[in-house]
Amino acid sequence: MTKRFDNKLVTQFLKHDYHDRGMMKWQGFYLSDHTSVRAKEASIADVQLHRTHLAKMSAKQISEVINEAIIKKTMVVTVDLAQRNRDGQILAPITGRITGWVANQIVVNKKAIYIEEIYAIKRIK
Repeated sequence: MTKRFDNKLVTQFLKHDYHDRGMMKWQGFYLSDHTSVRAKEASIADVQLHRTHLAKMSAKQISEVINEAIIKKTMVVTVDLAQRNRDGQILAPITGRITGWVANQIVVNKKAIYIEEIYAIKRIK
């Protein structure tokens, strides 16, 4: 079964194969699907709401971890940003290898990060 949406297949199914039992059947599907989506959204929101920063690091500590990660190209780091989203929630940390740096920025997972925006950085490997 492919994961692509095929409009022709749906149209054929609804025209020839599907026999609607009315609102009773439809509401059951709607409630089940709606409930599972709402539960997933609530769990994501709960994680965002309760996210906390790593321990605050000084600029010197941050630069030491960055230098070590650049020297040991295999080291994976988690970068905890000092920024917050529009709702005041802490942004998700960025995890990966430092693949580049330019002046006052490092690149982790193809995302440029200003060093002064780093709240904390942690070595993973």
